[in-house]
Formats: sequence, structure tokens, C-alpha cells
Amino acid sequence: MKPNDDAPADPHHFWTHFWCGLVFGGLIGAYLGNHLFNQPALVWGSACAIALLIAYGCGRWGDVVWHLLLQWLWWLR
Repeated sequence: MKPNDDAPADPHHFWTHFWCGLVFGGLIGAYLGNHLFNQPALVWGSACAIALLIAYGCGRWGDVVWHLLLQWLWWLR
């Protein structure tokens, strides 16, 4: 048998990337929301929205999104 070269299409890899992206995106969203807004509802809303966007991207495109996020965070420091 030939190994599967389409790793992000594998359901296990999708959900692993999705949940890790959800947690990581929630942290980034809370950090950004805390610096942009003074109201807790807006901080939570931005954290949830960014978490879902990053989670979908990580689940859909896998390591490509992780590399882009890490490059972006490295650039911000």
C-alpha cells in the first residue's frame, strides 16, 4: 500500500489541527481583543471570531497556516 500523501484530508489530522487552532486562536483573539477593546463582551466576541477563523484555516490547510502564524508572531516580537 502507498502512504496517504494528502494528510490534511485525513479526518484525524483535520480535527487535530482544528482543535489546536481553536485553542491557539482563542489565545491570540483574547490578547488582541484585550488591547483593542475595553468591554468584556467585545473581547470575548473577538476571541471567539478569531479562534474560529484560525481553527478553520488550520483544519483546512494544516501546516501551511501554522507556519504563517508562527512567522507572523516571530515578526511581531
